[in-house]
Amino acid sequence: MKIKALFISDVHLGSKGSQAKELLSILKKYKPKELFIVGDFIDGWLLKRRNYWTQDYINVLRKVLSYSKNGTKITYITGNHDDFLRDYSPFEFGENIQIVDEIIWNDYLITHGDLYDGVVKLKWLGKLGAWGYELAIGIDIFLRKFGFKFSLSSFLKQKVKRAVSFITAYENQLAYQAQLNGCIGVICGHIHKPENKFVVVKNKKIHYINCGDWIEHNSYIIDDGNGLHLHK
Repeated sequence: MKIKALFISDVHLGSKGSQAKELLSILKKYKPKELFIVGDFIDGWLLKRRNYWTQDYINVLRKVLSYSKNGTKITYITGNHDDFLRDYSPFEFGENIQIVDEIIWNDYLITHGDLYDGVVKLKWLGKLGAWGYELAIGIDIFLRKFGFKFSLSSFLKQKVKRAVSFITAYENQLAYQAQLNGCIGVICGHIHKPENKFVVVKNKKIHYINCGDWIEHNSYIIDDGNGLHLHK
């Protein structure tokens, strides 16, 4: 299916919870003119601790590169888990791939979101949370083998992110940043919560749309020529 743009975030290649095989099926479904990877595509924090790389991850990378070879423009927005790329951004790789920290596209600010998250700015705390989350995912995989449907990782994520959202007013902050940049909306990721709504900032409606993730929700955004649509 030909579309104008495809947006994905928080794939976390390198995490045992990454749903790379499911992502590959979506990448095969669409033929976008532009692909936006909105941060945390590669989980550099976890890969520093141990090597975990599967054939599914390789297949996803190959598909992304094939997009580029076939003319799709790829914009990789850096996140906190792949912040090692920020030492090199902005950077262009070949003709159709660019790496940036943020970008404005069609009057939308596209940012991973961690730059405006006060808790993640305390990097040691963020890494501690990531390692605990990875452990919870491992427990979930073990429990599913015995037929248990309860998700410890999802439960913990909701508890933690609810607190983070309350403390940092994440959605309002990103909407505010979009307004500061003269944009009508913001496209982001980071908190693993797919969302498509309007946030009022100083009596002005800002379109807030969060890609979600490929750990729990397998969600993404497309622009099919008739606006932005969140699929989850």
